[in-house]
Amino acid sequence: MISAIVLGEPLLAFTKLALSAQQPSQAIVLLIDASGSMAGGKLAEVKSAASNFVQRRNLDQDQLAVVSFGLEVKTASPLTTDANTLKNAIATLSEDGGTPMAEGIDKAVGELKSTNLRRNILLFTDGVPNSPSLTNLSAQSARNQRINLIAVATGDADTNYLAQLTGDRSLVFYASSGQFDQAFRNAEAAIYKQLVESSPTGDYGVLYSALRIGGWTAFLAMGISLALIMGQNSYMHLPLLTLREGSVSTVGSLTAGMVAGASGQLLFVPLTSIPNPTILEGVMHGSIASALVISIMSLFIPKLKKLTLSKAIVFGGISGGLSAGAWLMTASVLGDFFGRLAGAIVFGICIRQIAGSVLSLIAGIGVIAFGQLLFLPISGISILDLIGRIFGWAILGILVGGGTRFFVPNLQLTKALFGGTIGGAIGSIGFLLTAGVFGDIPGRLSGAAILGFCIGWMIALAEQEQLNQEPYLVVHWTQTEQTPYLLGIKPFLIGTSHEANIPLNASEGFTPITAKVYKEGEKIMMQFDQEYASIKKMTKTIHELKVGDKRHLGKILLEVKSKSNHQAIQKP
Repeated sequence: MISAIVLGEPLLAFTKLALSAQQPSQAIVLLIDASGSMAGGKLAEVKSAASNFVQRRNLDQDQLAVVSFGLEVKTASPLTTDANTLKNAIATLSEDGGTPMAEGIDKAVGELKSTNLRRNILLFTDGVPNSPSLTNLSAQSARNQRINLIAVATGDADTNYLAQLTGDRSLVFYASSGQFDQAFRNAEAAIYKQLVESSPTGDYGVLYSALRIGGWTAFLAMGISLALIMGQNSYMHLPLLTLREGSVSTVGSLTAGMVAGASGQLLFVPLTSIPNPTILEGVMHGSIASALVISIMSLFIPKLKKLTLSKAIVFGGISGGLSAGAWLMTASVLGDFFGRLAGAIVFGICIRQIAGSVLSLIAGIGVIAFGQLLFLPISGISILDLIGRIFGWAILGILVGGGTRFFVPNLQLTKALFGGTIGGAIGSIGFLLTAGVFGDIPGRLSGAAILGFCIGWMIALAEQEQLNQEPYLVVHWTQTEQTPYLLGIKPFLIGTSHEANIPLNASEGFTPITAKVYKEGEKIMMQFDQEYASIKKMTKTIHELKVGDKRHLGKILLEVKSKSNHQAIQKP
């Protein structure tokens, strides 16, 4: 977080571009609620305000379309530059029927597929949609395709819900009777404001944007790496940071962060340009949310602890995807309640297969009560946008995780990479959530801390998993303080030198490199340095150590231990 404050934020501030004076051409669909609740003069006032909106547009530059939803969902006018056609289309609208907002958004998205202009949907509504869940997914799908969604609300419309649809509360405008035209003007201003960050800013080219974001993540990666190294060195009773460690980690982490940030930014454009059906959007949200929930539960619930983290992610993702699919398909036919019920049943069956009946019952009740939170946890972020960002942070986790092998001797590369990847992915979700709740700068700073914690936490879990599987070396510094070390082909150096992994006191007669401990095949070997051996008149310098063996070196005690051996001894 310090790195982000001192280096990252100034970089973003200095490289921010000014807002362009020239307004880009826009494609705008006027999506108008024509349900029965719009009777009593509301639709007539909306039609007047919409016609005035058309009149103010420069149709030599912009294209407009008119879509309505009510008794039927229809395109009154496709994208056109003809003002008369648009005004005639608006005049034909009449109020009747329910509020199929999801279908209306889908129809508006379809009208925008034929244009390369900046795409916008200006939604006017006075009520709650027939299916809030499906409408939420349709809005997410629209935002996923980089379509700007702006809402004008009146009557009984829930502005909090509309803020979920737009992904930004500042894109929701409330209008009471007589203020419809002003609401359209406010929404019009939002259409022409460029929102690369929360405040208006200029257009960034692909390369400039990649370098800018890559620079920020490079500084973040440097902070994470230095923190991990200093934490590990403190744990191992070594100097917090040597010149060599500092220089190597700085260069490596800056490179890793630049690669990760630039890759994530470059992925954003192609991913957010992929058309994404609403049902697929919901299934992907369900898979990600459930994988995250089951993974966290597997750390604390005994019946789920039997799952490895990788299995928890896979099983959770499959369970969530199946449940979300059942929910959404049922909701589209029978409504939200029966959709939740179907999702709860499918989720309960899946959890029963994983953990048992009690948990499956709790999971099913949870889906009914909190299904919206479980399957649509990040309503303000489109799923492919989310995947692109997670991918970028996962790359950062992979590279930082792989780099930990340089200062965590004998940590398996696969475990380091896996731990870093999962840490980066989990941290990225926390990062995006905090940024969405607290705004740009507080969100980025708290998100940086979350990301660093998650990467470090997952690498620590990977190290612990390896300790559970193989014999390891324990250094007892005092009667109450000890440090475990992973054993492998890379030797642990013991001595007074700054290169030693286990420090000794020179005043006690130890040499710069007194001994080293390493594995030779399945054997654990301890080899003493010739200089120390001659001082102590040792005839044999190489010793094989067995599990349970102990060696005193001055004030410290070395012991070879094994979790599996200890558990076997404890069994009756």
